[in-house]
Amino acid sequence: MPAVILDACGTLNLYASGRFVQILTALDHEWYVPAAVEKESQQYRQPDPADAEKLIVLPIDLIPAIDGGVLNRCDCENDAERDLYVELAARIGDDGESMGLAIAKCRGWSVMTDDRKARRIAKELGVAVMGTAGVIKHWSEIVKTSRGRTIHGAGVH
Repeated sequence: MPAVILDACGTLNLYASGRFVQILTALDHEWYVPAAVEKESQQYRQPDPADAEKLIVLPIDLIPAIDGGVLNRCDCENDAERDLYVELAARIGDDGESMGLAIAKCRGWSVMTDDRKARRIAKELGVAVMGTAGVIKHWSEIVKTSRGRTIHGAGVH
C-alpha cells in the first residue's frame, strides 16, 4: 500500500467534503499528516446554511481518523529530512508543504497537494503528486463500482 502525505490544502479540501474518513478508507494508500500540517489544519470555512452569502468557520478534528488508524502522524525523523525541510521552507514559504515534501522525498512517498508551487517543486524532486480532484474522482469511481456489487453477500446493492 503506497504512502501518501497530505498537505494542508489537501487535508482541508478532503475534510470539507464531509467524507474525510470514507475517502481515505476507500483508497488503497497509507495516509500521513505531518506535524506542521496538523498544526495548520485547525479549521475550515463553508457556506452558512442560514445565509449562503456568508461563510462560517468550523473546526477540523483529525483525531477520529488518527485513532481509527486511517490517518497516521509523521514528523521529520533524521537530519536529511530536517535539512530538506528547512531548505524547502525557504523556497516555498509554508511549513506544511515543506515538511510534507521533505518527508515524501526522503522516504520515497507521494504527496497530495493542490499548491502550484509545491507541485512544481515536487516534480523537481521526483516526488509523485496527487491532487484533490484526482483523489475525489478515484473515490467516486470506487463508490460507484461498489454500489453495483453485492456487499458481503448480504444482497445489499
